Amino acid sequence: MAPGVPDFCLDFKLGRCRRGAKCKFSHGEGLTNTGSSPTTNALFREESATEALSRRWTHMIPRPNAVSLRHASAVDETRFFQMGWSLIDSGDPGTRQYVITKLAAETGLAIIKALTHSTDATYEDGVMALIFKDRVLPFFRIISHPDVLMSLILETPVDTIYTFLFGPGGRRGLCLFRFTATALSHMISGDPSNDEEFSSIALVSSLAVLERLIEINQSAQVIEGFIPIVETISACILENSLPPIGQKSLNRIRARLSIGVALPQVTVKLAPTNQPLPVFKLTQDLPGHLSEEGARHDNDHINISDIQILPTAQEISSTRQEYLPPLNFKQQHQTDLAALLDRQFRLLREDTVGQLRDAVREEMKRGTFSDLKSSSQKGVRKIAYTNVSLARLFLDRRKGLQVLAEFDQPPHIRRKSLKQRENWWNASKLLQVDSLVCFASRDSKIIFLSVCDATSSSHWKNSSNKVNGDNEKKDEEQVPSLTKDSDRASVLLSLAEYQSADIFWISTHIGTRLKDRQSLIEFPGILLPSFQPTLQALQNLSKTLNLSFADVLAPKSTDSNPLMKPPAYALKTNFSFNLDVLAGEPLTLEPGRAFDFHKLNEGSTLDVAQQNAVIRALSTELALIQGPPGTGKSYTGAAIIKTLLHNRKAADLGPIICVCYTNHALDQVLEHLVKDDVKQIIRLGSRSKSEILQNLTLHNVVKDVVPTKTEKHDKWEHNQAISETLREAEGLLPGLNNPNSWTNMEAHLKSYHINHYHELFGKREDKDRFQEVQGKKSKAINRWIQGAPKDLISNRPVAQLMDLPQREMSSLERAALYKHWIKERSAQLASDLIYELDSFNKSKSALNKCHSELDLQCLREAHIIGVTTSGLARNIEILGRLRAKVMLCEEAGEVLEAHTLTAFLPSVEHAILIGDHEQLRPQINNYELQHDSPRGKQYSLDISLFERLVRPQIGDFRVPLSSLNIQRRMHPSISDLIRVPLYPNLQDHPSVAEYPEVDGMRDRLYWFDHKNLEDPRPPHSISLSRTNSFEVEMIAALTQHLVRQGAYSNEDIAVITPYLGQLQEIKKRLANSFEIVIGDRDLEELEAKGFQDNETPIFNGHVHVQKTTLLKSILLSTVDNFQGCEASVVLVSLVRSNDERKCGFLRTSNRINVLLSRAKHGMYIIGNADTSRHVDMWNQVISILENSNCIGPTLSLSCARHKETLIEVSVPDDFARFAPEGGCAKRCSSRLSCGHSCINMCHSNSLHNAVRCLERCQRSIKGCKHECPRYCGDTCNPYCQVILFDIPLPCGHVASSLKCHEAQSPEAVRCEVLTSQVMQRCKHTIKVHCYELPLSLSYPCSATCGAMLSCGHSCLCPCKGCNIFVDERNSAINHGICKSPCGRPFTTCSHSCKAFCHGDSPCSPCTDPCEVSCNHSKCGKSCNEPCVPCAEDCSWSCPHRGRCPLPCAAPCDMLPCSERCANTLSCGHQCPSICGEDCPSVKYCQICADSNVKEMVVDFILASTFEEVDLDTDRCIVPLCGHILTLESMDGHMSMPDFYTIDINGSITGLKNSAEPFSASAMKSCPTCRRPLQNLNRYSRIVRRALIDEATKKFIVWANRQFVPLATKMQKLETKHQDASEEGLSRTQRATLEAAMSGSIQLQGSHEAQFAQITYVVRREQRYRPVKLLRNQIKDFLKLVDEKEQPFGRIYDLVQDIRRHRGINVNLNAPVDILQVRNRLLATVLLFQCDYAILSIFLNEIKEIIGVSSLNIVVDLSANRKDCEDLIAESRLRKQPRNEVEGHIYWARFFSLERSFAEPEQEIEYLMEEARERLDVASWVCNTYPGQTTGMKSEIEDVQKMLRGSTFYMPVSNKEKAAVYAAMALDFGGTGHWYYCVNGHPFTVGECGMPMQTSLCPQCGSPVGGTHHQPVEGVRRATDMEEQFGTGLEWRFAAARIG
Repeated sequence: MAPGVPDFCLDFKLGRCRRGAKCKFSHGEGLTNTGSSPTTNALFREESATEALSRRWTHMIPRPNAVSLRHASAVDETRFFQMGWSLIDSGDPGTRQYVITKLAAETGLAIIKALTHSTDATYEDGVMALIFKDRVLPFFRIISHPDVLMSLILETPVDTIYTFLFGPGGRRGLCLFRFTATALSHMISGDPSNDEEFSSIALVSSLAVLERLIEINQSAQVIEGFIPIVETISACILENSLPPIGQKSLNRIRARLSIGVALPQVTVKLAPTNQPLPVFKLTQDLPGHLSEEGARHDNDHINISDIQILPTAQEISSTRQEYLPPLNFKQQHQTDLAALLDRQFRLLREDTVGQLRDAVREEMKRGTFSDLKSSSQKGVRKIAYTNVSLARLFLDRRKGLQVLAEFDQPPHIRRKSLKQRENWWNASKLLQVDSLVCFASRDSKIIFLSVCDATSSSHWKNSSNKVNGDNEKKDEEQVPSLTKDSDRASVLLSLAEYQSADIFWISTHIGTRLKDRQSLIEFPGILLPSFQPTLQALQNLSKTLNLSFADVLAPKSTDSNPLMKPPAYALKTNFSFNLDVLAGEPLTLEPGRAFDFHKLNEGSTLDVAQQNAVIRALSTELALIQGPPGTGKSYTGAAIIKTLLHNRKAADLGPIICVCYTNHALDQVLEHLVKDDVKQIIRLGSRSKSEILQNLTLHNVVKDVVPTKTEKHDKWEHNQAISETLREAEGLLPGLNNPNSWTNMEAHLKSYHINHYHELFGKREDKDRFQEVQGKKSKAINRWIQGAPKDLISNRPVAQLMDLPQREMSSLERAALYKHWIKERSAQLASDLIYELDSFNKSKSALNKCHSELDLQCLREAHIIGVTTSGLARNIEILGRLRAKVMLCEEAGEVLEAHTLTAFLPSVEHAILIGDHEQLRPQINNYELQHDSPRGKQYSLDISLFERLVRPQIGDFRVPLSSLNIQRRMHPSISDLIRVPLYPNLQDHPSVAEYPEVDGMRDRLYWFDHKNLEDPRPPHSISLSRTNSFEVEMIAALTQHLVRQGAYSNEDIAVITPYLGQLQEIKKRLANSFEIVIGDRDLEELEAKGFQDNETPIFNGHVHVQKTTLLKSILLSTVDNFQGCEASVVLVSLVRSNDERKCGFLRTSNRINVLLSRAKHGMYIIGNADTSRHVDMWNQVISILENSNCIGPTLSLSCARHKETLIEVSVPDDFARFAPEGGCAKRCSSRLSCGHSCINMCHSNSLHNAVRCLERCQRSIKGCKHECPRYCGDTCNPYCQVILFDIPLPCGHVASSLKCHEAQSPEAVRCEVLTSQVMQRCKHTIKVHCYELPLSLSYPCSATCGAMLSCGHSCLCPCKGCNIFVDERNSAINHGICKSPCGRPFTTCSHSCKAFCHGDSPCSPCTDPCEVSCNHSKCGKSCNEPCVPCAEDCSWSCPHRGRCPLPCAAPCDMLPCSERCANTLSCGHQCPSICGEDCPSVKYCQICADSNVKEMVVDFILASTFEEVDLDTDRCIVPLCGHILTLESMDGHMSMPDFYTIDINGSITGLKNSAEPFSASAMKSCPTCRRPLQNLNRYSRIVRRALIDEATKKFIVWANRQFVPLATKMQKLETKHQDASEEGLSRTQRATLEAAMSGSIQLQGSHEAQFAQITYVVRREQRYRPVKLLRNQIKDFLKLVDEKEQPFGRIYDLVQDIRRHRGINVNLNAPVDILQVRNRLLATVLLFQCDYAILSIFLNEIKEIIGVSSLNIVVDLSANRKDCEDLIAESRLRKQPRNEVEGHIYWARFFSLERSFAEPEQEIEYLMEEARERLDVASWVCNTYPGQTTGMKSEIEDVQKMLRGSTFYMPVSNKEKAAVYAAMALDFGGTGHWYYCVNGHPFTVGECGMPMQTSLCPQCGSPVGGTHHQPVEGVRRATDMEEQFGTGLEWRFAAARIG
């Protein structure tokens, strides 16, 4: 064991070691641990008290299956539950999760069951009290702890506990609570001295458990036995003694059991303000089956919980009006709270989803979809894309199923360039991520989807690094793009709502285009998450009807008014609010008692109205505060929050939920609290623009939370389940994406239509029983469809065709059957995909809960949680588990009632709504649902809950309202505009009267009244917005005039307008002059309405930029989005100016109020007064302005320097005429700071100070007499930049040029002249700059090192890297690894080693392309791989000898011809070569050749040249390399006498039989250039014989290199599965396997049939994938090493084929022993090993679960044993003792598997005896051949032990066997050498290079080795293999190690 590694078992420490006594690590004391700290090493720190308690508590739980359930009572229940409560109460989330998980397990439930058995209501009172106190109450407190009940991750185990506690028919729960009620009655009522606190805890805990028990078990509501239990407990409750949380539980229990209402409390009763008036009732067409005409469509239901959020196809096509509930509850089909929720849901859905429904309906009514079009209906903008096809399915880990949709590009961009298309799509803002779209087809299929981000999709992330093998694959991996293709665009989509029917439809319509074209409709700006969560929250509320303040919001009867009570938490005994934080001194508030306002007023910064509002808000459970503009609503809200936080602990408030409508308002509130030093704030949502709050967002805070063990484990388990499900689902996609593929059809037919499969893809015979020639499988279906006989014209139904032979079908029938197959296959795959996606969604939901659990932990520790209304609906499940008691809502008058209702979480006891119903109402889309609409008044969806409670309907009571009345924003003249019509009690704070005048203006408030009409709307405009060009120009001119005053800082000036169209026009007009700041909501609305910015204006090829250093940014907003904001000066563009006096949006007082109350110092309105005067509020405003002369057709400006000058403007151009620079038309009379006169027009002081003087600079420069070249208004450069020449430097060199300031200090100038210097340490000469001299000893040398290395190369590294300075005397020399190329030539090819220098280590095999070639083709492999023999006929022929009959790869048996070639070259002379060879080119003609060819030496003995020899007597031969040799010289070089019989005349007369398996000589090459001589026919026998030998040698090494990794993988997998078998199956694995194994399992027949059966059963099990993959790899390897696939085997087959077909008797003259069978036998054993592993794993798991599953399994492995017998027989024949032993061992192992599932019978006994005998034979072989069977004895003993027992198991890892495999891959090092045995089998010896001991050949058993460095007889040196493959290679073929 490595030093420093602990020798104890970590698995035992974590409580999961199952190896027991077999474990090789220590199980010593003190190892158990249940938690760890992120900062402390858990292995070496001391155990904490909680951990020790947890360990002791865990040890009390019986082990699984250790004891039966009836013995579980042996557990000390008192200690067990009391210790459990201590752990729960410790506050550690991980400990809580651990305890609850243990209780929900089988052993924990057994203890709970024992507890319920011990509760008997007949016990004596004292005994019952003792049992309740010591056992039951701690248990109740454990399972009712708030953090346990509210935990997301504990939801399942908690439900398990409560369901078990309820018991069958509720009997166990009844028994327990009868006991509990009796015990409580005795302890509380019967014992007056009982502790009050204990009684309170007992009651609250008991009621909490009972409440949860009844909630999750609906049958409890009909069990009458619970009613007397509740009555008994209620009787125990003393007056005002039950805490509010207990009272709430009791109320809910009573509601569930329909007992009645909760106990009454003393509260203040409010009288109604209005009396009901008679009304006329209209008949209502009610929803669903309540309608007299029946349901409107399939989405028309009575209960809103049954309604789908998005519209269905039937709903879209329905022509009947949807049911919309009116305001009057009496006209609805529901009552009370249910009616309220029903109304809000249906109206909100109509406002949001209704517009989508109507838009799609309008599009479908067009009949056919036209090209891309944009239209609007009722304000809804939609874009339709045409000719849509669903091209392909994908899967994403986050989104699930995704579909690629393709559609036609918009016509106007089809001919544009790629860049232009990109610009158009980017500018259009269409089809952006999360956009909602609707797929619609003419067959009325409607599917809503959302746009996905393809770049972040896991599919393209995972495939981005893949190399695509073909075009089809490339197309699959292409990322969807809107712009790449000019004709078609593509987008990635996912389902907006998961619907199985939609998935089925999409899956079965992939890649098809319907005849009726399909369309994709987009709704820009509409996002599903903006309304879906709220609608879902309302649906959930309708199911539970559990809403805070329901008696106030929806009173059951108008006869009795709701009771306004203090918050429930404030009713606790002795509770009072501590108001020190407000008063600055001790002060308390007790709800229901008189309060000292005088004391509060003395120390508070709040005004009187704010004080009253705060006190009433704290004293009332539902408080409303109205704040007119500028009265400090946010300030008052912050005061309330700080007061609540000050009392947070005393009231046990939990987090305070702070809700705002907009992100901007929420940021403002939270920033204010942060600045007031409020801690523990968390903001939900990701759209905060505040830098202050960035670290307080939940996303950032949760990063620091450390998950518990349970959370980590669950997340890992769910992630694994998701990965496994996605892998299974991805396997289905190819068949769905390409349903017509032949592989898809083949798989379908093989599974469901086996007869048709065999007819199409099997071997067929014609009528004469001749086997038909089959083509490629991929074309089989097309051949069948197109190959029908023409005389067949039948057209039978598909059902009749299923059993008919395919050849008897007509072409029509074949096509119909084929379509049926495709439809059947797609339906099957779609169903499987839906199953997988259901599993995916389930696991994804569970994983999301794990992530939400961490969010929950953070939120529980928060004091303030800020969230928008939409964000609250999205996170309502988490927020509902927080036990938050206070909710404060800002801008409540602008929030839809539906959003406010969802904010009333079940735990909320105190709600404070702050707003102003006189300002903006909530924004909705549908005008016909608005209060101001004649038809919409009956719905009034835009009336907020705040306004409804303040202005109730007739007959309803009015909730008390606190109003603020002192405004601190507007100047009194401005506040008058809203005080008179709306707020008569509004007062001005004294500070607002001191505001300064507006610079540049005569009046601070003015209405510029004009008569310029608004712009006409274009005839085909899709926008309902309005514009007024005159007002745009007037606003721009006035804005520029104000900014030029220089008095207003950032965002002091605001421009507001009611219309988005006008906003866009003003934005474009000001964009070139000012930095425009637009609110987030306006940007979103601009994009949603389709407004796009024009391109940046370009002038003369340059972007036009104005340099405006004084211009500050302004605010630009619509009126609606400026509520809550303010500015010093506000400019208003009213836009509407028409003869019809239509003032549009500004006809409501709410919007007018907002518009007029935003300005602080001044406001300027530009508009037509006549258009607005008929509106009552506008009429009052205009009257006020007229009385103060603040309205007129001209606007008065003011000049700061010439105040007496009167400036009147009436058109935009007047500003440029009369105040061009913000002053007046006169010249500026002031002097500039430089002393020159200002030449500009009159302007403000700010602009005056910024004037740049352009006179010549008169200032002198220090140090010289040169002039400053800059303007007077610019800052002078302190350093003179004039260039001087030829300046001498101190070093003696002359600088050619320097700047003047540099020449003044030449000693500071760096001389750049290069000089040569000799380095002292290394003596290299280098070039350095003069300024670097003198060089230090440590100066790095930049020269190349050049030192001679031990390998013989020169060092190429820089000297500074090799010669490292240490000190003045020493240097460290380190040349590192040689970087030179090796360059050593290979002996078997003309290549050289290209790797970097590797010293004495041998070169790796050559990886260059193989040089082996022939006249037909060239080998395409690498040099080190065995070549594939050429199968073409040999091309060698000659008139004298005939033609070689053999294949090209076989050694020729034709005798070479020595005659001169009779052919003539193109020059007319006779060919110089010999007969049978290819004629060379004319350049080798002996007569015509150049001198260099003629002078070539062709006879090495006589040194004759080509020109000198007589070709008729001394014939020559010309190889491809061109180096000519005489025939005699070349024959001698090629050793022709060794291969041919030659007579005394030198003529070749016959063949010699050279039958050595490996020829001793290497392949010959050209003696001049070493190039191969493969293409000379004369030597083809020699060359091809050598090529066969060479390929066989390569095969030996290649096969070993492939085998060793497979064997190693197999060993690792065995070890892994052996460990896994000890761990056992997880619950998920067990459940999955049980579900898959329904029915019977037949493991019989061939091993492939067995494997197919197992694969089907475990197809969804991830853990089988590695072993299945390895099995396929072993099978592939087995095919490759078969004798038929080896080089000689292939050639042998080719020769035999010629023998059969041509009748030629040929002989290779070589034994078949050259074929290498050893690797095939090794691979066969490895396949047995793999099959046994798979079978044992599978059967082990079946054994583990067979007790719970009634499984019928048949195991017959006789085929496996037969394969083992075949292996044994061949191994004996081949003299392979090790493989023979393996055969016996696996025979016995397969029998052991079979025996475990077989009934005892006589045949089993016979087989048992045979197994024992085979193991005895195997032992004998091991004893006889110990050197070749190393490690096998232990395996035999292991199997014998297995046979003696009655079980089977995975083989234990054999270290000796592993060592054998390691030796096969071992580096022999240094001088290891190759030898051949007498039979030609290769082996190696050790370092000495010669044999030192005798052994046996590992393949054939013949003697090998030797003694005293002398080999035994028959052993020879394999020099050829040494030269080719070298020594020391890591994949050495090491069959034996000798020496």
